[in-house]
Amino acid sequence: MISNSIPDSVTATRRLAYCICGYLLPACCLLFSANPAHARDWQSAFYQDHALVGKIWDTRKSRWISEQQLHAAVLDSKFILLGETHDNPDHHRVQAQVLNWLVAAGQKPAVVMEMLAQEAWQDQPASWTDLKLLQQQAAAQDQRWPWDLYTPLLQSVVDHGLQLVAGNVKRETLHARIQATGPGWRQELSARYSIPEHGLGKLEQEIAESHCGYVDAAHLPFMVEAQLQRDRAMTSALANSPVPAVLVAGRGHVRNDYAVPVQLRNACHCDSLLSVALHPVHADALKPEDYLQGTRNAYDILYFTPNHTREDPCEKFRHQLQNLRGQDTE
Repeated sequence: MISNSIPDSVTATRRLAYCICGYLLPACCLLFSANPAHARDWQSAFYQDHALVGKIWDTRKSRWISEQQLHAAVLDSKFILLGETHDNPDHHRVQAQVLNWLVAAGQKPAVVMEMLAQEAWQDQPASWTDLKLLQQQAAAQDQRWPWDLYTPLLQSVVDHGLQLVAGNVKRETLHARIQATGPGWRQELSARYSIPEHGLGKLEQEIAESHCGYVDAAHLPFMVEAQLQRDRAMTSALANSPVPAVLVAGRGHVRNDYAVPVQLRNACHCDSLLSVALHPVHADALKPEDYLQGTRNAYDILYFTPNHTREDPCEKFRHQLQNLRGQDTE
């Protein structure tokens, strides 16, 4: 459970004491573990009272689970893939909590970050002792990311001396690797990256939706392969890191149908991985299925948080998206 709240910790201690002292131990502890939704000091301002906030949905079993059950699943996995909304502060607090769970269990997880490019980060130390210096170096490499919001995650990395691994590649490297051309590009990419064609179809749909319909059809093969190349870079970083290894990336990179989980299973022939989507809630989406884009097992776990904004991203970025039409996009 996310900490930093003295009243919450006092309440938790009292509940635990009641559990230990009373004969209603099973029922009491179940209440404590399965009802965390409104016991947190959420940072995101919107929809904190949404019915799904704080709840955790296991897509594999189609049921709600407690945070303790998620904790157990994390400890049972070699690779933990955490998909985020980059500018949602609660997501970075949950990520830090996952690292702390692993450390408390006596493990030293490697942390692979999408936000760091391998070429630019290769001369940096594997572990850090100074949070501010780490954030300064990360920002010097790429200022587009909200490094201040990553403070809880990076603080855990620094406090526990965890290995920090770059998971992405620079745009110039990415462009040089793009090969998909011609009418058979889908089949070409499916074979090269061992991604089922239905998975590529989902990726195309995701790209179109995330760009609010402003995708130029001529650039779609480039955009699809760019995503697959990034997934390959993250897969390689994970496969070459000591386990357990934790990936911090956008939700699209941790999908089971076309992203890192597919390539990672192919690369290491292992099933000991857990895909967790940290998902901000939306006012009119009241069921877990509303967040899965029609694919029940897109992720293993859905972890619901408040939203950091009420703005429609398509409206917010409408002018930028219009400018992308006919241009090279990331």
